[in-house]
Amino acid sequence: MQGSVGAFGGFVRQWWSEPVDYVAQVEYFGKRGVARAIKTLIGLGTGAHGIITLVVVLPFVGGLAAHVVVASFGVMQILWGWVWCLRPWPSRWTSLAFVVSADIGIAAMVQVDASWLAGLFGFNAFAMISVYLVFFDGPKVLAGHALWTLLSATAFAVQISASTSFSAPSFTVSAVAAITPVVLSPLGVQLGIWAMRKDAHESVTDPLTGLLNRRGLYLHVEDLLRDTPPGLTDVVVVVIDLDRFKDVNDRFGHTVGDEVLIRSARRIKSSVRGSALVARVGGEEFVVVDLADDEQWDFDRIRDAIAAPAEPAVTASVGITSVSLADFTAPGTDRVALLDSSITRADDAMFHAKRKGGNSTTT
Repeated sequence: MQGSVGAFGGFVRQWWSEPVDYVAQVEYFGKRGVARAIKTLIGLGTGAHGIITLVVVLPFVGGLAAHVVVASFGVMQILWGWVWCLRPWPSRWTSLAFVVSADIGIAAMVQVDASWLAGLFGFNAFAMISVYLVFFDGPKVLAGHALWTLLSATAFAVQISASTSFSAPSFTVSAVAAITPVVLSPLGVQLGIWAMRKDAHESVTDPLTGLLNRRGLYLHVEDLLRDTPPGLTDVVVVVIDLDRFKDVNDRFGHTVGDEVLIRSARRIKSSVRGSALVARVGGEEFVVVDLADDEQWDFDRIRDAIAAPAEPAVTASVGITSVSLADFTAPGTDRVALLDSSITRADDAMFHAKRKGGNSTTT
């Protein structure tokens, strides 16, 4: 049990300390073609929330201050709905502004009008923000939102008890204790989603170099082909094999050999487009899949990058083949099978380069 608790604690610390990659989280939906739909749904939900505030909540609040606060919150939500529906996907700072403004507005609403209707409405509004943060931000922001929700609920419970016959201390403690599990549960949900994303990422990634593995290459080829820039007519497949890599391991040891693999992977990545797929598919064998035309592809740039001065120095044999983009995108095409056959042809070309003595490129 002690070991299990310790392992879980380390897992939670890793989740807590991992930087938030907001762009990657948004791109996850973009690569699947649903980003615009999700953005619109968030906008419609936010705008509808503002309309409900004005139509349902506003008529039942009392006092000028309460009317101003509730009306202002409703209008603000409608404006945010417009931003989500009609503007590009917000940056992370705009996303944080959306969350912070909503949190402040909800808290202000339930404080200026401490009624059961306002409390129920405010709690539901806080829950909606929690759901948004589960998917689009990290644990620190979500925890801050949860703490703010609990503080707002505490202040609301104190006001409610003051206007009723309830005992203020006992009612406040009971109310906060009752909602705490609900308020904190999104943190557990986000931890679970993070764990599944992490496992999914590791299942398609080479642990040494951080490149895709063969399975990841097959899974991501759809992403490469989905949004094709104009003017690119071919799918280029490149197989790279480090020359005499066994000699590196024998002479310098496997630790240095691993460093050479990591260095080579980094150099390959730096010599291709950012959208190109780069995978390590064997011990010292790499594959690049990219979109290009004959004029854009420099056949020697990868090999030159690997052979740039370093200790220990290595070279590579490179085999290249290309397939018409139209063949890959034709209806009914088995893209994985076509990619496999292309890798086989590029692999044959690579071995031809190796038989010529290595450090050469064959197409």
